[in-house]
Amino acid sequence: MLEQNIIKPLYQQLIDAIIENIKNGTYKAGDKLPTETELEATYNVSRITVRRAVKELCDKNILEKKQGKGTFVLDPSLRIRLNDIGGFHEAIEERNQNSFSELLSLQCKKTSDEFSEYLNIPNTSDIIEIKRVMGHDDTIIFIDTCYLPSERYPDIQKYLFGNFSIYKILKNIYHVKMVNSEKVIKVRKAKKDEATYLHCEEGDPVFDIFKIVYDENDVPVHVSISILNGATTSYIISSNNKEQLKIKNPINKKTHILTQ
Repeated sequence: MLEQNIIKPLYQQLIDAIIENIKNGTYKAGDKLPTETELEATYNVSRITVRRAVKELCDKNILEKKQGKGTFVLDPSLRIRLNDIGGFHEAIEERNQNSFSELLSLQCKKTSDEFSEYLNIPNTSDIIEIKRVMGHDDTIIFIDTCYLPSERYPDIQKYLFGNFSIYKILKNIYHVKMVNSEKVIKVRKAKKDEATYLHCEEGDPVFDIFKIVYDENDVPVHVSISILNGATTSYIISSNNKEQLKIKNPINKKTHILTQ
């Protein structure tokens, strides 16, 4: 039963209730959701409230409506579009899941010729190197190393604590508008330290994703390198921009899916 006399709208309370039932296993991936009539009776809400809650959950890729069959809980495998500008935390929050990051190392050092070119800064400049493992719920998904030009983001170290989002820090504190990015994806063998974090063996295949993000003036914002376990990551190429893809993961339902 939902609370009729609190500030949070009923449709949002219903969204929260359905998400909680997915998290606690009441509704599992592939399960059919109760009908609109059943949800109305269970939660004592109107048909309009039910339809709005279900629509928002479908828009967030948590539920899926199938014509003539009903509404179903989608596979919770992580699905992130590689052409999204937003950060990992933002992608997870859109799915109402819990993201986490653990800082492995943080250092200020002189840039190399290679990174000075990527970041369009003098080769005598300092850069901030931030290395983390990142994931959702209790699962580590990838190792991320981010490189920032120190001069552009003075004192940024003081914001790099807890479960921080670099995207939000750059956007909200340094007022950077990130508009596009370029990525290079390759497959290589996992190094020993990478294998430890990604729960694979040294020499197993990993995805190595190199990314440069640019602002509205086409100036490089940051460079990042993300390493993902090849056995638990699928890369799907699609020519449409719809969040809901028709193709299903053909290998392993528990893999993390990257779409383009």
